[in-house]
Amino acid sequence: MHLKYICGLVLLGFSFMSTTCLRNSDQLSLLYDKTWLHAVEEDSADVLVYRPNTYAFPPSRGRTGFGLEENGTFRLLSIAPTDGLEEHIGSWKKKDKNILQVRFNENEPGNFDLEIISARPDLIKARKINLSQ
Repeated sequence: MHLKYICGLVLLGFSFMSTTCLRNSDQLSLLYDKTWLHAVEEDSADVLVYRPNTYAFPPSRGRTGFGLEENGTFRLLSIAPTDGLEEHIGSWKKKDKNILQVRFNENEPGNFDLEIISARPDLIKARKINLSQ
């Protein structure tokens, strides 16, 4: 009887470990080839929340976001002057265990690092680290 509970706890622990940070390329692959939009309603303090563009978001006046491709391409989505989305193409690489280094060739929108706090197929919690120019 106790073995059943121990097995459950072990499985729960493995599940938690696999979604809390980017320890290897398997967790990083959760982020690839999706458009992640900012769920500003779910932010807390300096933690930004992103969900796939297929998520049922509440109405808003526009959402920023990003896309991450396995080949190192980073697509930053910002609100365009015409209220649509404007795409800025840059590159990314893994800088540290949980930090992605994002760089752009153009002057705008500026380079930054993105610390991934947790990642699941339906949710990313991150912290943007702005860099001085």
